[in-house]
Amino acid sequence: MITDSVQYVEMCVPNQYENMISMTTLDYIEQKYRTATLTELCEKLHLSMHVLSKMIKKSTGFNFKELLQRKRLNKSVELMCDTDLPISDIIAAVGYENNSYFHRVFKERYHMTPRVFREKNKQRTQVRL
Repeated sequence: MITDSVQYVEMCVPNQYENMISMTTLDYIEQKYRTATLTELCEKLHLSMHVLSKMIKKSTGFNFKELLQRKRLNKSVELMCDTDLPISDIIAAVGYENNSYFHRVFKERYHMTPRVFREKNKQRTQVRL
């Protein structure tokens, strides 16, 4: 989860500037996960893509794409378990434009399809993310 990354950043990055950049990145992903892009974040922070990418990886252990994907998948799981929205609507709601890509990424992470995951975890209060 993103909060795990925040704690990791606070422990592993003594440099305040890098810490601030990492926290800003995690907050940006948390708030804008549907449309977030590394390019937009670079523009907001006035940093080159190369510099920002290195800072993110160094401070969180993940690259921007991995952090964004984790957030989107976590949100999709939340929606699958708490709503009756069709899976295709959930995919669009979390920011994926390609349904087959989402299914592939989801299956890699959870070792089952979204439909099977939903059936197994519907209305559970604790879902392992």
